[in-house]
Amino acid sequence: MDKIDTSGNLQKKTRLAIRKNIYRLRRKIAGYMAAAVISVSPFNAAGQENYAGKNNDSRPENQKNMLAYGRMVEIDISGEISRRADWVVDQFLDATKKHLQKIRQAKRKGSKTRYVKNNFFDMVYPTGRLSGSNNYCITAINRALMDANTCGDLNSALPNYATEGGQAVECRRFVAYLEKRGFRDCISYGPISSSRLKPGDIVMTPRGGGRYHAVTYIGNGMVRSFNNDGEWPLKRKNTGIVISTRKIAEKSIRRQLEKDRLIDPQKGDKQIISLPNAQKLLQVLYSGRNGGDTRLAQLTGNEGEPQTGMLHLYDWLRQNDGGQRC
Repeated sequence: MDKIDTSGNLQKKTRLAIRKNIYRLRRKIAGYMAAAVISVSPFNAAGQENYAGKNNDSRPENQKNMLAYGRMVEIDISGEISRRADWVVDQFLDATKKHLQKIRQAKRKGSKTRYVKNNFFDMVYPTGRLSGSNNYCITAINRALMDANTCGDLNSALPNYATEGGQAVECRRFVAYLEKRGFRDCISYGPISSSRLKPGDIVMTPRGGGRYHAVTYIGNGMVRSFNNDGEWPLKRKNTGIVISTRKIAEKSIRRQLEKDRLIDPQKGDKQIISLPNAQKLLQVLYSGRNGGDTRLAQLTGNEGEPQTGMLHLYDWLRQNDGGQRC
């Protein structure tokens, strides 16, 4: 007959093992449920009121779009893509302003034609060998789009300028190219009203003979115009073509994330993913922003482990920013 352990060690070991299993089970359940619980609560884990559904600004410190618990993260995909698209549009507008200022300087020095050739036609359509005396409104806009695309956000939309630059030096040709690439839903035709435009929109109005003049809407009823080289009020009772740069950016960014399998198109806007995948995703979505945050999503703190409990992931990742450009 086997001896019975009268010391109670066996019972203690059994109780300890049961407690460990229960603890692990509770943590696993919490990892799946925490995001859902917090997302429907009017307060976050720190007791602060959530901003969901309010007209808050887009500053990162006011965004409650991420929640981390354990090794899982809930990310508002549409919200992050939208903010990334805003950044791309800002880069585009900055580039149009920069080139307008430089072309004005070149004009005063008598070197405008050379500037147009070297910085617009030779960059956008290098094989075309076009002179700087050609109309360059849409070519200048494409140069600004090229400048805004340093991190590749618009790769699925813009032409490969080295081989397809001819699609970017004439308005209707550029529109046809975007439609062919699947961006027809980002283009509208008909009456043009400043009340419906957003900064960054590319506005094309007919000039006769099938030709169009392209300008960039900059807000407050004003457009930035090349060829005319200035900023002017948008003419009333215009009809023509409007290209939404913001919609193109959003669609192009989403396409690339899906292609790289960083997001699942079948899972909707809010997706719960592992922290390693969140790291890869945020490296893309925050690359180049605010002086270059390509390491924004590198989880270097606490030996790669998230802080205890739940937190707004952006704030924590921000603390580990390495400051490199894309």
